[in-house]
Amino acid sequence: MRKIIFIGQSGNKAVYYNTRTREALVADKSALLNTEGARKSNSAIIPLMFAFVFLGIIGGLVAIPAFSDFRYNSWMVPPYIVAQFFVCFGFIWMMEEALYKEVKQVQGASSQQFAKAVDSNLFWDNFSDKKATFGKMLAFMIVMLLVFMTTIVIFVATIPSIIDSFNKQETFDIQIFFSLLAGLFPAVSYLLLFQNNPIRWLLAVRKYEQGKVIFRGEIEKRE
Repeated sequence: MRKIIFIGQSGNKAVYYNTRTREALVADKSALLNTEGARKSNSAIIPLMFAFVFLGIIGGLVAIPAFSDFRYNSWMVPPYIVAQFFVCFGFIWMMEEALYKEVKQVQGASSQQFAKAVDSNLFWDNFSDKKATFGKMLAFMIVMLLVFMTTIVIFVATIPSIIDSFNKQETFDIQIFFSLLAGLFPAVSYLLLFQNNPIRWLLAVRKYEQGKVIFRGEIEKRE
């Protein structure tokens, strides 16, 4: 688990929390990060995400044996696997750039910056009150388990079944394009576990509500 976790956006800054020292930190935000405008539309992340999916689909298109009565072939397996990896790791890279691009340049954050970052975080969109409670942690834990289980099912059953259809040279099915979206599930699992873990985020907010987060003024006094 990473020591410094993303909390949210405050103006043109990205706000973080050091889970070991309990310090609130701030750095310049990435051009890909726009949580404040994401409720309406995100001008950077959403188009880029679809670009990765589109390029993955193009990889699938290359693998269609158009000159053999639109039947699958065993040589399609490598390009299909590459397309899945491209979608998965492309999404992971994109989120890493969006959330942690300038994390090595962090400085102490003010209480106002931290409060704004917490208040504007998209995690709150599913709840009526903005409090870090056990119920919210349980809800996110269930969501994470569902995503992990879906990922396991996809890679234990769905993907092997598709690869088997290649080897058996079955008739081309348009659903092969949508199957490339399966690469997003392990990427989202990685996001929820290592990049933007909602449980760790709520625990950080709980520390803030309890007055245990250390802000810029306190850091300067200690130095």
